[in-house]
Amino acid sequence: MRHARVAPTPEFCLRSDRGAGRAGWAALVTGALALAVPACGSYPPPTERMASSEAAIRGAQEVGASGVPAAALSVKLAQEEVQKAKQLMQDGENRRAELVLMRAQADAELALAQAREAQAKNDAAQALEQVKSMRGK
Repeated sequence: MRHARVAPTPEFCLRSDRGAGRAGWAALVTGALALAVPACGSYPPPTERMASSEAAIRGAQEVGASGVPAAALSVKLAQEEVQKAKQLMQDGENRRAELVLMRAQADAELALAQAREAQAKNDAAQALEQVKSMRGK
C-alpha cells in the first residue's frame, strides 16, 4: 500500500506565538476599516445631478405639466425630492442625496412624458374632429 506524500508544514504554522499573529491581523483589519469609514463620508456633492433634476422639472413645467393632473403630481413629487436632497446634502449625506435626485429626475421625466402624451391625445382628438367636420360638409 502506497502512502500519499504530505507536504512539509511551513515553519510559520508551527510557531507558538500564533496568537500574536491574530492580533496583528486584527490591527490591520481595524486600520483598514478606520481608513474606509471616512471615505464613505467623503462622497462628492451631486451638483450635476441636482442641475439635471431641476432642468427636467423646468422642462416638464414648460410643456404644460401643470395642466395634466398626473403630470402635475409627478412634478410635485420631483420638487419635493429635490428639496429633500438639498437637506441631505446639508447634512453631509451626499450619496443618499444623489439617489433621491435620481428619483426626482425620473419623476420629472415621467411628468414630461405624461404632459406630452396628453398634448398628443388632444391634438389627435382635434384632428379627428376636423376630419369628421370635413366629411359632414
